[in-house]
This record gives sequence, structure tokens and C-alpha cells, in this order.
Amino acid sequence: MVKINRPLFGAFAVFLLFLSCWVSWFSLNGYWDFFKLSDVIIFSWKVGVMIFGAPVLFYFSYLAFYCAIKNKPAKVNNKLANTFAMLAMLGVVISLFLSVYIGYSLTEYGYKLCPRSSWISPNEYVKNIKLCP
Repeated sequence: MVKINRPLFGAFAVFLLFLSCWVSWFSLNGYWDFFKLSDVIIFSWKVGVMIFGAPVLFYFSYLAFYCAIKNKPAKVNNKLANTFAMLAMLGVVISLFLSVYIGYSLTEYGYKLCPRSSWISPNEYVKNIKLCP
């Protein structure tokens, strides 16, 4: 029988749960700001893909909780895991095209693009250039 380090798996499960909740909130906030046409909108393909990758994180969190509670290795449901993986891959493609569409749409509405501090930071669109950080 495999010995499970329950506190380690429990801490890892809690970390994954908080990470997936934060990722979902951050991504949905970007979409919500776009639909509301807020003064400041933070969006890029990475922000868009986060919502599609969140189910994978939630599933891994569930597996870690299962291991911590039952004290035995969890059996992975291959159909569910494959579905979540396909959703994440589809999300990458959708987010790339959606990011381009949102960029053009916001420039048509008169939004300005703030200069980015690094190449990995998301795009920040503002109505007034003075709102840039």
C-alpha cells in the first residue's frame, strides 16, 4: 500500500483550490470589464485562457483532497480528465482569436492601449490615457 503524506496533500489541495478560484475570478473580471466597457480594461489571451484552464485545476484539487481524506491514491477518470484537457486546448485557440477581436473592438470604442511594463503583462486598455499607471 502506498503511504500518503496527508498534511502535504491537504496543503497542496487547498493551494490548488485557491489558485483555481483566483484564476477564475481574474479571468471573469476581464471579460466582465469588457462587457461593461469600464474605464480600465485588463485583457490578453492569457487572461482569456485562464477560465478554460480552471476546470483542470479544480479537478487536480479534487484529486488531492481525495488523497488527503481517504489516505489512498485517487483513481483518475480518464474521460473527465481528457474532456478538461480538450477544453483547455480549445480555450487557447478561442482566447487568441477573442483577444484580437477585443483589441480591435476596444480601439473602435476609443480606448487607448497603455504601455506595458514587460512582455508577459496583459494589455491594459483605458478611455483616458491619464488612467495608465
